[in-house]
Formats: sequence, structure tokens, C-alpha cells
Amino acid sequence: ATYFHKLCRNAGYTAFWWDCNGLIDRNELTCRQQIVDAIMAEYPEDEFHYEKTTQGFVEEDAFTAVHNMKTGWNLGNTLDSTSYDWKKEGTGEIGWILQWGEKDASGKVTTKAFETAWGMPVTKREMIHYVKECGFNSVRIPCTWAEHIDENNQVDPDWMTRVHEVVDYVIDEGMYCILNTHHDGWVCATENMYNKYSTRFESLWTQIATEFADYDERLVFASMNEVTDENDSWSPSMSVFTYINKWNQLFIDTVRATGGNNAKRNLVISPRGCSGSDRDMQILHEVTDTIENHLIIEVHNYTPQGFCFNDATWTTMSAKWIPWQHEYDLRNDFDMYARWQRRINRPVIICEYAAFPKKYEDFE
Repeated sequence: ATYFHKLCRNAGYTAFWWDCNGLIDRNELTCRQQIVDAIMAEYPEDEFHYEKTTQGFVEEDAFTAVHNMKTGWNLGNTLDSTSYDWKKEGTGEIGWILQWGEKDASGKVTTKAFETAWGMPVTKREMIHYVKECGFNSVRIPCTWAEHIDENNQVDPDWMTRVHEVVDYVIDEGMYCILNTHHDGWVCATENMYNKYSTRFESLWTQIATEFADYDERLVFASMNEVTDENDSWSPSMSVFTYINKWNQLFIDTVRATGGNNAKRNLVISPRGCSGSDRDMQILHEVTDTIENHLIIEVHNYTPQGFCFNDATWTTMSAKWIPWQHEYDLRNDFDMYARWQRRINRPVIICEYAAFPKKYEDFE
């Protein structure tokens, strides 16, 4: 955490810890204090202190927003929980949450059933306040919409209301909030999927953007999460990059068209798979906006993967930080981000990172 955030601070990046009760226990409102202290040590209050002192929307460019976000935390496995499978659309088969989840008196599956489906508790205002007290100045709310959209592409009002409540918890604490589309598997970067679902995507983002059109600059929208082709391939055809751009462009155009504060709101776009590689970043300069300096590029970083993950089967696992090797790997990533940030003139934001706990004796 110390070395990672030293690189973030030097580069001017904001990074969001991916958390599912590992860093912050949402039930007990406690944290892994050593890790939190290591993160916050890189952000002294006199240099990174930010509080909104004026009311209403205050336009700020993308670089300023990323700096003001300071360091962030993910509300993981909560509003993004889902049992959706796009391959089963039209078959009549529904996901297990819709089938077995808690239902209200009318027989409708509750928002709580989704919010807690992957083992996390219901989000409460006190929980988000605790995140703020830990020192974080921004929260990313991963959100999956697929099982809350009807055949006319309309979002379930109960789900929108619940998402709105959680966004308010963050904004009311004076923090920045990033809201996205997360495990919506129908957003695939292929011609077939774009042609089939682009109308749904446009309708969804029209509804989200309209719902929050009057919110100030601390609310930021993000287009999508780790999108690639229909096979989740990490060696896709070149056409995938074309459709990554099409989804990003449709997102920007749709949000801007809703007007209000959305005309100048900072927006986050992502490369294929939220990868920061040269191949993935180089196409993003083709994405355009109606206003200058209000686009942010999202990447995810779990480098070195053998150290960060606790269940990786594709690499050699390690529970020990090896400075000469691991620092080199991270510096290479950050050098790559910096190179594309300069070329495209759009700031980079690391919306997911973490090093998940594991026992030394298991990986000797």
C-alpha cells in the first residue's frame, strides 16, 4: 500500500481500493488499521485537504477532480451483485436472485435481496460516514442494472431509488462519488452486441443522468467496467477496440444530451478490460466530447498479480513483497499510464486495486 500510493501521489492519480469487507468491516465499522494508515500516510491533510465550501455545481477540469478525490474506496459486491446471464435472455430462465431472493408482500424481489446476495450487509449511512472517517475522500459505487430493466428498457423505480439513497450517503459526507454500470454482461465490445443492446444502453444512461442531473461536480459517471468481447477474451480481435470506442462515445453523447450539470460533468471512460496497456490505451484519443478537459481514463491495477490476489491460478503466488521485482513491475505500469496521459491529455484514475490477505505459510 505504501509503495503503490507513493507512485499514485507522485503521478497525481486517485486509486480506489476494491473492498468486500476485507479492508473495512461494514458490520463492525472497524478496519485493517495498518493498511489504512499506510495509505493515508501518503496524503497529508495540508496538501490534500479538500472540502466543498460553495453550494451548487462548480465546474472543475478532469485533472482537478482526480486530485480532489485524493484516495478512494469501492463499495464492492453490493449494488453490483447480480445473477444475470446475458446468454439466457429470451429463454424464460431467470437468475437465482430473482427466483429465490427475498420478496415483498406483492411478490416482488426486494432491493435488499440484491444488495446482500453476495454476502455484504445493507449499506447504511453510518457505514459511509466511517469510510470518510478513515480518511477516504471518494467512493466508487459499482452498480449492475441488468435485472432491474424491463422489456421497454425502463429502470425499476425501486432500484433507482435505492441507488439514489446510497449516492446521497456519499455526497452528504462531502466525498466524491463514481457511479457506473458494472456486471452488465450485455455490454460487450462486438458488432452483434452493440447493435442488439445500444438502445438499452442509451436509455439506461439517459435515465441515470436525468435522475442526477442537478447534482454537483462531486458526482462522476463511469461508462462501463472491464468490458471485452463475448468470450471475455484477453486476446481479442481488433474489432473489439472499435466497439469499446463506440460504447464510450455513446455514453458521453447520451449523458451530455441530458443537459443540466451533466453538460459539464466529469465523465470516466475505460479501455478494453480497464487495462492500461499500450494496445488498449492508444485508441481512446478517438473518443470525443462536446466540452474540453472533462474526460478521465479508468484503469484497474492488481500488479503484481501473484502478490495481490489470493487465488490466482495463472501465475506464481507470493505472500511476500519482493522490492526489486514488484516495485519494478508497478513502475512499469505507472510509466505506461503516464505516457498515455500525456499523449491523450486526459487524467488516469485507478478505479480498482487491492492486495488481498493471505497467510505466509500457505505460499512458502
